[in-house]
Amino acid sequence: MDIRTGELLIVSQKSLIAFYPSTLCYTVSFISGWLVLQAPPAVHEGDSLSLRCHSDNDGRNITFYKDNKAIQLAVTGSALQIGIVNVKASGIYRCEKQIYSHYGYRMVTATETVAVSELFSMPQLLVTSHSITEGDHMTITCDTKLSPHRETTELQFAFYRNGHNVQGFSLSNQYGVPSAQLEDSGNYTCEVQTPTGSVRKRSREAHIHIQELFSSPQTKVSSDQVTEGDHMTITCDTELRPHRETTELQFAFYRNGHNVQGFSLSNQYGVPSAQLEDSGNYTCEAQTPTGSVRKRSNMVHIHIQEFFSYPQIKVRPDQVTEGDHMTITCDTELSPHRETTELQFAFYRNGHNVQGFSLSNQYGVPSAQLEDSGKYTCEVQTPTGSVRKRSREAQIYIGG
Repeated sequence: MDIRTGELLIVSQKSLIAFYPSTLCYTVSFISGWLVLQAPPAVHEGDSLSLRCHSDNDGRNITFYKDNKAIQLAVTGSALQIGIVNVKASGIYRCEKQIYSHYGYRMVTATETVAVSELFSMPQLLVTSHSITEGDHMTITCDTKLSPHRETTELQFAFYRNGHNVQGFSLSNQYGVPSAQLEDSGNYTCEVQTPTGSVRKRSREAHIHIQELFSSPQTKVSSDQVTEGDHMTITCDTELRPHRETTELQFAFYRNGHNVQGFSLSNQYGVPSAQLEDSGNYTCEAQTPTGSVRKRSNMVHIHIQEFFSYPQIKVRPDQVTEGDHMTITCDTELSPHRETTELQFAFYRNGHNVQGFSLSNQYGVPSAQLEDSGKYTCEVQTPTGSVRKRSREAQIYIGG
């Protein structure tokens, strides 16, 4: 400022107060052509920024600059509405204005530094533990810090896994998984915003790996070939992680989707004497006592092989007359790998036993009578009775 002429060419409001307090108090009414660039004393992200190029008279041709580049926004009166700002709006602002003085119109400039402060820091993801195992309670925190001057601002938080939203915006900065599963593994991020969404920030990705508590179970059978009457044992095989070896597991078994043995501490399902109807698609399931982690095995088909074929009634002769010698045979065939097994046979007429179990597969009637007519069946069994099969009925008529 030239004290002699009273002209102020380049000045800001701060510098005017700092260096010429006496001028403000005593000589301002004599100064002609002063200019001040007015800006808010504190600006934060999300604030609406307005600048004013203020002078002692209206002047003309106002232009605003940021870092020496003209701002391409409309000026209303002497004010420039920049709108919602972020930290990138920080910089050195300048306004130019032609102001009339004793010597005519002269271009006057005012400068002001605007620093836009962070409303809150970039969020960071924090996990309850570095090592999370299936079934554990997992808590993910979206950690950020508000500016001391804006500590009462409410923030909203959202969480994402592999880019997909797992918890929408809310006032809670935590995302909890009561019982973590393998599928909860992934790349997590969180997002923080103001209630209006004017300021929004996303954290960096954090990879979270959920470790297996126990391996996926496998169904194993005691023998590759199971024949009728054999003792069959099915095992649900799994392995606990080394640091969780004391965890008790429960096991259940299914055939064709139907439960055959409910959950218990035994990882085996035993069939003392396997029958053809025990064939099917088997699976097993393993779980923790609380059921927080449950896994099912792949399906295994178990085929119970026939010990011997279903018996058939055969009669000799084909047509039986009173007095004929009639022989009824109970015909069956042993499985090739069980050909040495002795079988026992029994015969029935009209449901009543006419010959008990013996090693003979024939029932003979030396002289057939009319009352020997009827519906005949035969039954075959192993010596222990573990496998027993009955033939279909055969109608035998004794002719007169």
